[in-house]
Amino acid sequence: MECYQYFRLEGPPFQPASPRSAVYFSPTHLQALTTLESGLGGELIGLTLLTGEAGTGKTTLIYSLLQRDHKRVRIAHIDDPKLSFLEIMQVVMTQLKLYSPGSTKLDYLNTLDHLLELHGETERIAIVIDEAQLLSDDVLEELRLLSNHGLRNDGFLRVILVGQPELAERLKTPGLRALNQRITARDELRPLSQEQAKLYVECKLSAQNGKTLGVFEPGALNHLLRRSEGIPRKINVLCHTAMMTAFTAGERRVSAKTAKKVAAEYHDSVGVTRPESDKRWLVAPALVAGTAVAALLAYGFIYPDFRSGWALNHIVSFDGAIQPAVPSAKAIAPAAAKPKANTALVIHPVTLRIPPAPGAAAPASPRSAVPGAVAAAQVHPVPAAAAAGIQKPSAVAAAPSRRNQITVRYGDTLEKIAIHYLGAQYRINELIQANPQLTNINQLSVGQIIYLPSFTSRASR
Repeated sequence: MECYQYFRLEGPPFQPASPRSAVYFSPTHLQALTTLESGLGGELIGLTLLTGEAGTGKTTLIYSLLQRDHKRVRIAHIDDPKLSFLEIMQVVMTQLKLYSPGSTKLDYLNTLDHLLELHGETERIAIVIDEAQLLSDDVLEELRLLSNHGLRNDGFLRVILVGQPELAERLKTPGLRALNQRITARDELRPLSQEQAKLYVECKLSAQNGKTLGVFEPGALNHLLRRSEGIPRKINVLCHTAMMTAFTAGERRVSAKTAKKVAAEYHDSVGVTRPESDKRWLVAPALVAGTAVAALLAYGFIYPDFRSGWALNHIVSFDGAIQPAVPSAKAIAPAAAKPKANTALVIHPVTLRIPPAPGAAAPASPRSAVPGAVAAAQVHPVPAAAAAGIQKPSAVAAAPSRRNQITVRYGDTLEKIAIHYLGAQYRINELIQANPQLTNINQLSVGQIIYLPSFTSRASR
């Protein structure tokens, strides 16, 4: 007996997205589908962009779009973004049932142009690309040039890009700004709310002649939906696993105990583990006394952020290297933990980043440590055996000799790094000069090391 038969269902309700699966249209899904349809035949000429986190239902919307009757639109669906542009054009020719006299890019473009010239008044061509965040920069640029054919033929050739949020971030890079400016319609597919997630489960079960209370005990579904974070793909996995577990245990319905167990195991299996190189020691957010703030200011560990209050300036890791801190902490708490008896405290002063008032003299060098400020300053325990070989660096000698570095995180670009750490977008050239090891300035990898200009040059500015 199959699991779905055990629960008196006509078929498995929580299957992955397919052209034949039941579709639940939440308000955000309806809005996204409207955006896709406007990309097929809307008045605005240009590209269309739809983004959303993995599993939110982008592919399901594409299937729904393809199943609708578009009498005046020929649609080509590209589901393999790892293809080259020439291979994409070959798939377009096949799906649109077009004959090309040759197999070069020019032959394919001439075939599309000929079709648009003959039937442009009666039908359009649309190319829908799924998982578009995996497209290379070269293919994206080729698609932009392909869209020029749509402009030349009164907009009867449309290109629709569907992908994850990092695609929208990539389009903001200087190398792809022309493509980003060509996008005339864009939307973001958001996760489901708790109530929408319940309706999603009810829709899936109703498609197989079932009901929620016939499969899940009261309260059991809530445990699964809270762990799903409103992502339909996670809801499918959690509900299917819970049904399989209840079926194996002989439960007539999924109990709350089973749902809790499945939710906890799922969280442990899909939790994101950060690499060691990306871990940083942060100060817990809390209110600080005036004395602690003064001490931290003296050492340059915090600086006044006129947009969001106080923010971290720099942090010191156990290896003694000064690292720029993550942005934005409105309140900083002093290090309250007492060091162990066999450890020594090493303080690394840094240059104060408070900008001088208009017409005022340049700020003086950082003050040396005062006894009352040591407890409030950012300190790190170092084993006593290792502390013997460590010399306390001075604020004047240590800062210029160190290469300050940050670790690239998800969504980081050189423009963002320049704005956040250097204070202006135009200083991206300084980042490029400080990082000759970069082979592609438009594409950074998570975990990659980026060097910042020295503290001396920054303080002088």
